[in-house]
Amino acid sequence: MNLVLILLGLVLGSAARDPIGQNLIVILADGYGATLLNNTKPDATFGIRHLATNGVQVDYVTPSFPTHTWPQWMSLSTGLYTENHGFTADYMWDRKTNFTFERGTGPNDTEDVWWDDAKAPLWYTAGKAGVDVHCYWFAHCHRAFYDMVVQVPEKRWANLDDQHQTDNLRDIFPEIANRISKYQVYKQQMFLIRYANIGNAQKEHGPESDEVEQEVARFDLYINELQQLLEDRGLFSSTNLVVMSDHGYTPLQKEEQFFMEQCLPDYSLVKKVVNSHSMIMVFTNPEDEGTVHYEFSVCEVWSPMGDYDENDTPFVKTYRMSELPDDLHWKNSRFMSGVVLITKPGTSVVTKELPTVPHSGDPTIDAKQASGWEPYHDDMKGIFVARGPAFRENERFGPIEIVDVYQMLLNILSIEPAHPHNGTWTNVENMLSEGWENRGPVDSSAFRSSGTLLCSIFVLLHFFF
Repeated sequence: MNLVLILLGLVLGSAARDPIGQNLIVILADGYGATLLNNTKPDATFGIRHLATNGVQVDYVTPSFPTHTWPQWMSLSTGLYTENHGFTADYMWDRKTNFTFERGTGPNDTEDVWWDDAKAPLWYTAGKAGVDVHCYWFAHCHRAFYDMVVQVPEKRWANLDDQHQTDNLRDIFPEIANRISKYQVYKQQMFLIRYANIGNAQKEHGPESDEVEQEVARFDLYINELQQLLEDRGLFSSTNLVVMSDHGYTPLQKEEQFFMEQCLPDYSLVKKVVNSHSMIMVFTNPEDEGTVHYEFSVCEVWSPMGDYDENDTPFVKTYRMSELPDDLHWKNSRFMSGVVLITKPGTSVVTKELPTVPHSGDPTIDAKQASGWEPYHDDMKGIFVARGPAFRENERFGPIEIVDVYQMLLNILSIEPAHPHNGTWTNVENMLSEGWENRGPVDSSAFRSSGTLLCSIFVLLHFFF
């Protein structure tokens, strides 16, 4: 009997082994641009700086075009540029079905037309590899993809109409720490979390407002609290924390707001206007495309006046779809219009009378700040700061692209990307600690061996007693 008890103790001791692999917490702070971070007072960035001191930070993250929220979420989740993942903008229109996509909150947003030929998102690839996936307000994470669905309570589905949805960010931290502590010896844990309050404050209250300053400071406090919790529980030896953003915002200049109707002699030529402010997609009948393109190209309303340097950026650039710059990686996307307007950062183009998505009463029309401009503008660039066993310590690196992050997150989890992607490995590899190249699929054979031995001991117990 004593021998059996000794063997049983050895097996149970072996079961309390090291984590099966590295865990991952990704916090995506909507609208927390690199410019905002760099201009924030030091006492409101203590948490971010503590994260960087114990890990890595990049100068900035270049988003995909357009620098809207939805294209960035999909680029992060798939490692693909917009023209390859197919979510063309925050708002889309399908001419064939007359369906509109409205940032996940519209009546047609769950229709299959938006999801046809979609690439496997990060959470699906991780889940299929045996990782436990947990999503908090992260867009689409609850949506079934082929043969798997992540079980996400409805209260944790992303809802951009709910301005207070992510207010309780700090309340989920004990739940995260407890889950990692309890289950990491059996399965790797991945948490995908979105925080919306910084972006919401910028759109509603504008730059340099007390509300934006308070939200940035509050988020920094939360990041510091989460690090303290993980440190106290000894979880940073197995768990990586990534804090990043999708893009930044630029203030809209009231004196540079223009109405499309002022440029069109015949409103009936336009079938649908999609998006506003920074990037506007103008749908016409094919035979009217040339006329509409011409009218916007020569429109005197937004032509420069007074002293004007020919090297200055014009208020509005008018493109045919085929003329869009290749380096935007956008013109071959789905649901594209024949005519596209792209404004100078801070300049806004809207419509009062043309059929439009979003509708003229949508809150985004009256926003004080917006995104959507070309990704190389400083205000559009995002942030990336991370620490944990996968990362080097106290090192700063040059810029990366948002499409680079996907492959790195999967490497941390020892998973190969599910499809060819647009990320560049050399942009991120130096941020990782030594041994990244040796991370292969997690081997759970040791746990299975312990389980087999435990079963054998119970058989012996039954036989002798």
